[in-house]
Amino acid sequence: MDKQVIHFTSVPISTVDIVENAMPLNILALKGLFKNQEIQAVNQHPKAELKSFFKQFNKLKTAGGLVYHPGTDAYLWIKRWGLWDLPKGKIEHGESSKDAAIREIYEECGLTGKLELKHRICSTYHVYEYKNKSILKKNNWYYLEYDGDLKTNPQTEESITAVSWMKKKDFENCLSQTYPSIQEVIEHAFES
Repeated sequence: MDKQVIHFTSVPISTVDIVENAMPLNILALKGLFKNQEIQAVNQHPKAELKSFFKQFNKLKTAGGLVYHPGTDAYLWIKRWGLWDLPKGKIEHGESSKDAAIREIYEECGLTGKLELKHRICSTYHVYEYKNKSILKKNNWYYLEYDGDLKTNPQTEESITAVSWMKKKDFENCLSQTYPSIQEVIEHAFES
């Protein structure tokens, strides 16, 4: 799984290819822009260019998190579609991102104890094609602590086949079998 990045900038990055038109109409056009893993869209007004780029997609907002259990020094992972992931899900109408993260973690993992949101980690974005529509998905990520029974129950109707508590030293297996955006979340969660 390769991570492809578009930099929206007013100052060119010498080591990154410049793309002339960064506003594709669909995912296939976006994929066609990449010769390497990074490209840049240079514009005097990069924020306006980025907003214009975002307008090309249907938007979906989700929230989730990295859950830590201090008593066992372990973190919560889920396995979905054969890959390791962190619990997350769609933000419902009228729901805050923080409340959605907590709700989704409870639902996807079957936890029964107390979740406490500690801080925001980051947001990640990715695009995909669904039913002939280009989707831009914004994921809001939080760091949470859990106090309670470690028993879990995967939400199988969401294609979750496993929920596991893992120590940080055991993350290598998960990180080698996950999405680039999840690798980014873990990197941000532990930067000091």
